[in-house]
Amino acid sequence: MLPPALTNEQSAEDEAIKRKRSEMRARDEQTEDYDRMWYLNLFGLLEVPATLRHLNLSSEHTLLEAGCGTGRMTGQFARRCKRLVSVDYSWKSLKSCRTKLQRRGIKSVDLIQADICHLPFREQAFDRVVSCQVLEHIPTPASRQAAICDLARVLRPGGNLAISAYQYSLMMRLFGRKEGEHAGGIYFYRFEREELRRLLSSAFEVRSMTGALVYHYIARCVKQDV
Repeated sequence: MLPPALTNEQSAEDEAIKRKRSEMRARDEQTEDYDRMWYLNLFGLLEVPATLRHLNLSSEHTLLEAGCGTGRMTGQFARRCKRLVSVDYSWKSLKSCRTKLQRRGIKSVDLIQADICHLPFREQAFDRVVSCQVLEHIPTPASRQAAICDLARVLRPGGNLAISAYQYSLMMRLFGRKEGEHAGGIYFYRFEREELRRLLSSAFEVRSMTGALVYHYIARCVKQDV
């Protein structure tokens, strides 16, 4: 369920594997620091309601959270659906998420260590899929495409995907690079609006996309009936 061991395959794939494993180590090492980022919790006061509006979640749905991290939004999702499956490839982040859920008495969440480019689920397993601030950390165009295709594979026809990613707007051009690494070696990529729309449209119908939260887009996508 995790990225495969490094092989002698094509250089682009090798680079993706290296960066994924580097991020996995960095996420494990920075788990406690991540939870101390108070501004993320403050930002969540706007981000969570906006994401839920795009998701259109109900109490009868089974939801996949693709990239839960330490559970910053997991509890909010769990209270609004029948069953939640949350995946991440940082084992320590999953342990932190589990502790938070236990403290809140939330028992409707399954936590699984996995790579969202290679999800270990059958086709059409979920009514809804959500992925918040994960896509920008996937290191190559081919890997990002694989992630979008796999999110579509596990979503039922007619189901919603709510997904957010860093934006490369005019304002962001003044303050940061389009591509690089955060402190600790975590890769990032900022999307132009039409660039992100094209990527999502390869597997979904993009119904809406907002950049109102300034540093990232939130898109509502629907998987069409075949």
